[in-house]
Amino acid sequence: MMSFTRATLLALMLTAAPVALAQTGERFLVAETNTPDPNGDVIDVAAATGQFTMFLEAVERTGYEETLRGEGPFTVFAPTDEAFRTMSERERTRLFAPENRDELLALLAYHVVDERVTTETVNGEVVREEASNGYRVEIDGRDGLRVNDQLVTMQDINATNGVIQGINAVLSPPVMVASASRAGR
Repeated sequence: MMSFTRATLLALMLTAAPVALAQTGERFLVAETNTPDPNGDVIDVAAATGQFTMFLEAVERTGYEETLRGEGPFTVFAPTDEAFRTMSERERTRLFAPENRDELLALLAYHVVDERVTTETVNGEVVREEASNGYRVEIDGRDGLRVNDQLVTMQDINATNGVIQGINAVLSPPVMVASASRAGR
């Protein structure tokens, strides 16, 4: 039987695993992706990467596909499948239920900015852009690219009507809370 040292095993595992790691204090796993044809719209390009199937299922369930196939330009901060897997199964099932279509649509719209935002356009700055649902997202280009402090792990995936920025998190829009003085009225 062959005997391997720990270093040899680690080297074999790293060369055999088709993953990329991005690191800024935390580790994010990004699975191997296909290189999409940038001649498609953001929906076609997202589908071609193979990393956004749950996001695209949510887009289809809400009827948001027609909008995202429009002229644009759009920046889609698209949660990867891994991002959806980190949600509890119960929450994911609840959001994807037909009776929660409007809530899911608002969540998706929070991931879309109606302009092209790339690493080049942000260029080391912090900007606040309005998402399609009316709330603002903070985009930080000072250390890589982040949206609402979530690292963009798949940057600047171009499409004919915009750009996709892949993130390993599902962003949560701000929640409006009634003040205590008005809650009882």
